[in-house]
Amino acid sequence: MDSMSAPGHSLFPELMKNKQNIPGFRSIRNRILFFSILVTMIPSLGMGWFWYDLSHKATTEKVEKNLVNAAEIAERETNLWFKERNYDLRVFANSFVVLDNLKQYLAANEDKIPNEATSSSSSYLRVISTYLTLIRNQFTNYQRLLVLDSEGQILAASDTSDKNRPVALPENWKSQIDKSPFFTGEAYFIEGEPSPMIVVGVPVFLEQSSTQLGFFVMEVRLQGLLPHLKAALSGMTTGTVILLNREGRSLLSTASPENHTETTSTSVQGVDLFSNPHHLHDFIDDRNVRVVGLATAFTDLPMGLLITENYDSVFAGLMQARDQIVLITFFLTILIGSTATLIASQIIIPLKSLTNGVLRVADGDLDVSVAIHRNDELGIVTGMFNQMVCRLKENQVALEQLATTDPLTGLANRKQIMADLATNFANYRRYRSEFSILMIDIDYFKSINDTHGHLAGDSVLIQLARILKDSLRIVDSAGRYGGEEFFVILGKTDIHEGLQTAERIRQAVDQHIFTWKELSLHITISVGLTGVTEEDKDGISMIGRADNALYAAKEAGRNRIFLASDNASISSHVDQDEPE
Repeated sequence: MDSMSAPGHSLFPELMKNKQNIPGFRSIRNRILFFSILVTMIPSLGMGWFWYDLSHKATTEKVEKNLVNAAEIAERETNLWFKERNYDLRVFANSFVVLDNLKQYLAANEDKIPNEATSSSSSYLRVISTYLTLIRNQFTNYQRLLVLDSEGQILAASDTSDKNRPVALPENWKSQIDKSPFFTGEAYFIEGEPSPMIVVGVPVFLEQSSTQLGFFVMEVRLQGLLPHLKAALSGMTTGTVILLNREGRSLLSTASPENHTETTSTSVQGVDLFSNPHHLHDFIDDRNVRVVGLATAFTDLPMGLLITENYDSVFAGLMQARDQIVLITFFLTILIGSTATLIASQIIIPLKSLTNGVLRVADGDLDVSVAIHRNDELGIVTGMFNQMVCRLKENQVALEQLATTDPLTGLANRKQIMADLATNFANYRRYRSEFSILMIDIDYFKSINDTHGHLAGDSVLIQLARILKDSLRIVDSAGRYGGEEFFVILGKTDIHEGLQTAERIRQAVDQHIFTWKELSLHITISVGLTGVTEEDKDGISMIGRADNALYAAKEAGRNRIFLASDNASISSHVDQDEPE
């Protein structure tokens, strides 16, 4: 409590006594009134913000749910659309026109050098090309249909202006065939064609045989997906579905179906979205419009979907509600602040009484009890203050005890026992009052910890401390010096009386049955004894002699007392034949 008694604290009661009525903002009353209004505004604005945040979260969750539903519909429709393309692919590939003519062509050129096919064998490929052209003219979703050999070289293609253009096969198309009945390539654009393309293909096998003749491949216009993607936006007036490639680049968008040009502005954001699919994000799209959206990636296709909705359209109602909340909060603040101004004046008197009590406690007076005159919050606070002062007083006593007591054994700690030693030495210098000290160490204590655990060791220390308390007088002091070492000061005791006391303690320990749970332990101690002499300048020299005597007792076999009568001589006064 010394810090509470600092001179600066004693000034506060005097200031309050001399300046009860301070005008202007320096007045405590005026400050309370001002802060009452301020404290009223903070909860009002906080509550308004809380409701706005709650509404924003609810709206966000609703939008996220709608976009997730739209994403699931778009994903399902896209997968269904690709399944239809794969079905068409298998039907076209299994046509007898393709199988028969391809088989005839391969048979005619089985033993020929490549590029030296006969005119008759070439006729088989022309038949296939005619068949492919016929299919292509009937199905506008297909840019080209091709038949490839086992190495991916074009054998026959539908009759288009770019029929000789190399086919964009994926790098892993052969490994895809090993795992799946068809392969799918990456989406790409070709010059002069607004719709993005994607290659799908299946192997062509000889009828009722596993012999592979080649591959049937289609270049599919992804523009055919637009009606299916738009169907996922039912009920979303500003919604947009964007088809993305693996890198997050836009391939197809329901917002601009007339111009499907690959862009890079969505690339980085798209990657971020794909790293956390089906989670709502707020970002600026490639049209520089603020949107909210989420992404999902296909499992079996090298593409993903990004579903967005205009931010301003989604949160328009919420923004209007936010403005209304701010306006209502402003008027409520004025109303509640005015009421608080009237009520605040009733707080000053009990507050001053409570403040005086606080200042007395700050000055070190813990015998304070503030009278309770009100049955309201201030009365509760005053009662709690009185309880706090009582607990503070109890805690101060406990802290003083904790500062001088070893928490395990209840004996004095090293700091306190050294203070007691200094006091006894000062009394010896002044009044010639002799005293002796014992340095006690538990024999083989480490083996107890190692064998039975540290809790068993703690129990031994506690029981030994109890024996010391029972064996000592009121003028004696006992403390834990460190670890398993104990330090005992025998007041008004010469060396011979000290030896008797030490032996009494040693025997009490030797005869005591130390218990830990179901174990019974036999414990002994070694003791170093010395008394104060004229040559001692302080208690440290006595500790040194007692320590040397203790080590001598340990070396001599333990469970004994060694006496150091002066700084040089050490002799055994108790010699046990059977040490532990």
